[in-house]
Parts: sequence; structure tokens; C-alpha cells
Amino acid sequence: MSHVKNVQAFGKLTGICTGYGGQYNPGKQNLQVNAMATLMTKAQQAMVGVNEAQSLYDIATNNRVTGFRGLRKLSSSVIALLKMSGAHELTINDALTNNRKIWGTRKAVRKANVEIMADEEKRKLTFLYNMDYASIANYFAKVVETVSKEPLYQPNEPYMTVEGLQKKVEELHGLNKAVTDAEIGLKQAKRNRDELYYKIEGNLFETAVAAKLYVRGIYGYQSSQHLEVKALRFTKPRF
Repeated sequence: MSHVKNVQAFGKLTGICTGYGGQYNPGKQNLQVNAMATLMTKAQQAMVGVNEAQSLYDIATNNRVTGFRGLRKLSSSVIALLKMSGAHELTINDALTNNRKIWGTRKAVRKANVEIMADEEKRKLTFLYNMDYASIANYFAKVVETVSKEPLYQPNEPYMTVEGLQKKVEELHGLNKAVTDAEIGLKQAKRNRDELYYKIEGNLFETAVAAKLYVRGIYGYQSSQHLEVKALRFTKPRF
């Protein structure tokens, strides 16, 4: 099923019906060529709306990937500086707990499988990263909260200071919010498209089917006019 193909076919159907001139004169207003042309315009606008919303969503997700890149290494660097500062062991353990959650856990591999692996394959065993960006941001915020309460944590690098790390936390939350907002916009655009194409009274799909039936009824099943519109295919998704 393709929404694009449905719109393309409807555009052809509208053009064909317009070409029949006064011979195409259905009683139902939504089947008249002016109404079909208006519906076609709305259908194209709905498609543009989805494409634009999809683009905004893609940009937001790409920005988030870029913004989160290197976060695990940054968190580990914070832990290293916290240890170096001489902080209490309990404070370090609190930060380590959340840092481990950011990194995730190692892949669970059966011992027998490990034994038959080549050395090169064993070295490739990596961490299973948690791809829940909201959770990762939350765990990093907890690491920052821990070091912010430690007076011995006093790095000179601006991005490693408490203020610098807090700005990073704000950035991460902002990136997540941007994705959420873009996702909501995309879902709404698709909902608007589906309503216009398949659900509301006089939708694109029902109008197309009805127009084809009208041509069949007026010109006959074996007529060239009916064979022309019969070749146009419309599909409706399951909701």
C-alpha cells in the first residue's frame, strides 16, 4: 500500500473525469470534478505536511544522536576526576552506579560459545548500550548531581566543571524534548492524512471508488471510459 500511489492515481482519475466534460455529471457533489480537484489539492497538502513533519523528526533525532555522542566517555572521565579529587568512597560508588547504567551491561554469551570463539572475536565483545535516551540523560544527570555536592571536585577544564556538566544535562534534556515534540507533530500529520484519505465522509479512497462506479454506470462495463478508470488502483490500509 502506498499513500503516494493513491494520490497519484486520484490525480489521474480527476483529470480523466474532467476530460469527459459535460458527460460526467454525477449527482453527488463530492464526485463532481471541482470537488475532486479541491480534494486533490488537500491530499497533496496533507502529504507535504507529513513530509515536512518527517523531516523535522529526522533532524531532531540526528541532532540527538550527535548530542549524545561521547557521553559515556565523558561520564567515565567525570568518575576518574572524582576519584582523583579524593572524594569519599561512598560518593564515588554513588557516581559509579549511575555511570554503569549509562554504559549498560556486557553481552550475555554462553561459556561454551566463548571457548570456541577466536581471540579476535572475543575482543569484539562489547557493551549492550541502553538506547533509551531519556534514561541515559537521567543517569548522567544523577552523576552530575553527585559530583556537584562534592567540594573536592574542582577540575579546571570548563566542560568538566559542575557548571559545564549541568549545561550538558540541559542540552540532553532539550534534545530529548525536541524529538518528543517532533514525534508528536509527525503523528498528528499522519493522523490528518489518514483522516482525509480513508476515514472522514467523502474521503479520497471512497470518492475514487464511487467515481469509478459512476463512470462504469454511465458508459458501461466494457466501454473505453470504464476500462481507462478501471486500470487505476486504489488501496486502503487496515486501521
